[in-house]
Amino acid sequence: MEMPHVTRTRAFCFAVPALMDGALQLAQVALPLLAIRFGASALFLGMMRSTAQAVRLPFCFGSGMLSDRVGRTRVIIPAVSLAFLACLGFAAARNNAQLLVLYVLLMVSIGAFYPALQAFIGDHSPKGELRKNLSWFNVGWTIGGSVCALVSGYLLAAKQVLPFTISAFMVLIVIQVLIRWAQLPVVGSGAPNDAGVRADDGPGPLLLISRIGHFLGFFGFSMTMSLFPKLGVELGMSEGTIGVVVGMALVGQAIGIFLSSAGPWWRGKLWPQLLAQGMAAASGVIVYFAVSRLLFSAAFLLQGISLGIAYTGALYYGLQARTNMGRNTGIHESLVAGGNISGAFLGGLAAQLISLRAPYVLFAGLAVLAIAASLTCGRVMRET
Repeated sequence: MEMPHVTRTRAFCFAVPALMDGALQLAQVALPLLAIRFGASALFLGMMRSTAQAVRLPFCFGSGMLSDRVGRTRVIIPAVSLAFLACLGFAAARNNAQLLVLYVLLMVSIGAFYPALQAFIGDHSPKGELRKNLSWFNVGWTIGGSVCALVSGYLLAAKQVLPFTISAFMVLIVIQVLIRWAQLPVVGSGAPNDAGVRADDGPGPLLLISRIGHFLGFFGFSMTMSLFPKLGVELGMSEGTIGVVVGMALVGQAIGIFLSSAGPWWRGKLWPQLLAQGMAAASGVIVYFAVSRLLFSAAFLLQGISLGIAYTGALYYGLQARTNMGRNTGIHESLVAGGNISGAFLGGLAAQLISLRAPYVLFAGLAVLAIAASLTCGRVMRET
C-alpha cells in the first residue's frame, strides 16, 4: 500500500508546479511583449513588474502562516482560482493599465499559492521523502516553466490571445489535480534522513547563504524577463526569438534543478552556493558585452543554472528542520518577490536613465557583494 501512495505523491509534486509554472511563464514572457505593442517604455516595464511583485510580497509571507492555521487547501484553491481569472483577463486586455491591474492580481495569486503548496508538500512527505518530493516539485516547475517560456513569444506572434487562453486552461487543470491530491491521506511527516545531513542538525549559516543567492537569482531573473524584450526589440530581434532567448534562463533553472536533484553533493557545503553566485556575476558581464543571440542565450542559461542551485538550497534548508514550515516557505517566496521587486525597479531605472545594458552591470556588482557576504558567513560556519 505504501509504494502506490508514495508514487502518487511524487506525481502530484511534479504535475501541479509543472502546470502552474508553465501557465505563469506563458503569461509572463508574453506580457512585456504585449505591453511593448501597447507602447510601453523600459521604465514602465520595470515598474509593472516591481509594482505587481510589491503587492505579492505580503501575500508570500502571510499565506504560509495562514495555511498553518486554516489548512493548506483553503489557501491554495482560492489562489489558483484568482490566477485563472487573471489569465483570462490578459486575453481580453486592450491597454497597459489593464495589463498592470491583471498582473497584480496574478502575482497576488502566485504569492498566496506557492508558500502554502510547499508547506503542503512538507505535510505529505514522511521520513526520508522530503528531498525526493522537493526534487520532483523543483523539476516540475522548471520543466513546465522553461518549455512554455520557449514557445510563448511564438504563440503571441501567431495570435495575441493564445498564450493567455492556454495558460488559463492549464490553471483550470491545476485546480482539478489539486482536488485529487487533497484526497490523499497525510501519512505523517518526520525529520529527514537524507545523506549528508543528520536529522537533528540545522542548516546553520547555509540557510542565510543560500537565501542570499536565492534573492540574487530572482533579482537578475526579474530584469531579464521584464527588460530584455526592450533590448531585443532595439537589436532587431523578432518576438519569437526574444521569447527563446529569455526562455534560456528557465532552461538554465531546469539544469540547475536537475544537477541539485542528482544527489547530495551540494548539501552541507559552502562552495556550491559560491559557485552559483559566481555564475550570476559572470552572466551579467556577458550580457553587457554580448553582440550575438548566442551570447545572450549563454548568459541567461548561466544565470538560470545559478538560480536553480541557490533556489534548491534555500528551499531545502528552510524545510529541513520540519518546524515552522509555513513560515519558512513564506520567507522563501517573499525573497522571490523581493528579488523581483528590486530587480525590475532598479533595473528599469538604470535602463531608462543610463542604457538598456546598464541593469546587467548592476546585477554583476550585486553578485560580487553577495559573494563577499557569503564568504563572511562561511567563515562563521567554519568556526562553529
